[in-house]
Amino acid sequence: MVDSTPEADRDAGGRWLMALFVLIVTASAGGVALLGDPTTGQLLAALGGGFLVSLVLLWYVVRTIRDFTPSRRRGRGGRRR
Repeated sequence: MVDSTPEADRDAGGRWLMALFVLIVTASAGGVALLGDPTTGQLLAALGGGFLVSLVLLWYVVRTIRDFTPSRRRGRGGRRR
């Protein structure tokens, strides 16, 4: 029988993936801004906007994934509607 991953390791991995997701989306907004030869203020605005967009996307992705994964509290049945 294969041992499952401890919950603490799974949570740490999830936080790492979320942070990486936010970093990639934020950096991509800055990268696109750099293509237009921005001023410092414009670059910071693009990075700030990218950060906010990444948080909204992360919220949506996590909320959507929770609909398809089993709930820890209710066993293997997932959310009941």
